[in-house]
Amino acid sequence: MTPPISLKKPLLHSSEHHGVAPACNQTSGDHMSSSRFGRRGSADHNLINQAKRTGFALLCAFAILAICSLAGCSCSSQNNTNSHPGEPASTFASEPAEKTLPKPSEAASSSSSASSSAAPIPNPINFDELTEQNPDVYAWINLPDSNVDLPILQHPLADNYYLVHDINDAESAYGAIYTQFVNKLDFSDPVTVIYGHTYEEWSDLKDEMFSTLHLLENQDFFDSHPYFYIYTPDRMLTYQIVSAYEYDDRHIMNSFDFSDKKILQEYFDYIVNPDSLVKNVRKGIHLEAGKDKVVQLSTCTRPANDSARYIVTGVLIDSKSLGA
Repeated sequence: MTPPISLKKPLLHSSEHHGVAPACNQTSGDHMSSSRFGRRGSADHNLINQAKRTGFALLCAFAILAICSLAGCSCSSQNNTNSHPGEPASTFASEPAEKTLPKPSEAASSSSSASSSAAPIPNPINFDELTEQNPDVYAWINLPDSNVDLPILQHPLADNYYLVHDINDAESAYGAIYTQFVNKLDFSDPVTVIYGHTYEEWSDLKDEMFSTLHLLENQDFFDSHPYFYIYTPDRMLTYQIVSAYEYDDRHIMNSFDFSDKKILQEYFDYIVNPDSLVKNVRKGIHLEAGKDKVVQLSTCTRPANDSARYIVTGVLIDSKSLGA
């Protein structure tokens, strides 16, 4: 999961100006393999044992019938008073299904219909290990069928530290996925912006960091992938993807006063109907200021344009408790 250290400082335009979103990195480098979660076990041995037990039970039944026939007795339904009419009596109890640790996408597949008060499910992310590696890690993001499967960090002092540093605090062209301290760590803000690099199609890094967010430019992929998921040490948050579009390079959190409900509603209205030539929008979604909370994933456009950003927006639709 951790990228190799690059000692060469990437060439990035300045993002110190508060009106501009953090710059994106389009340099190339060594490929980094992405991490995945969970393994599905095999239940073949359960099926074999079940078949053996069934065969044995049938042999016993035939033997009993033969004995009854020889003795001149009949096997009446009175011997199966616990069975429903027309149903065979059960020969053995069914075994519980084998438990497996869910992948993020599997664990969240039914999140939109389940209650947030349901019993905790296992957390597929080892936050103890991650925070030992870097205490600035506070969440994890997953977009199914993409390489967006990465930790989220926030530096306590330098807003754009992880623009050019990786999870190991090493200077790196990869940077890391991060938020700025204008946003709370519990995703309770009406708008949270998460930043990450995109790399060009010709780059060895073309699938790294936030690069595969651009899969959502494809209508079929957008339609078939309606959710992304954010994990914290105790919650799994499900976000329905509202839209994905190209936007200008303004710093979103510094450009809008989201404490003003009217401004927030106008911004929400833009999210569901963006004025962009490059966009995909999920129809039928309405965002309501004061009620809805959105997360926006901000990265560079492809091909790179320093005056534009690619924004993927999801609205929170479910929150589940996670166990250790």
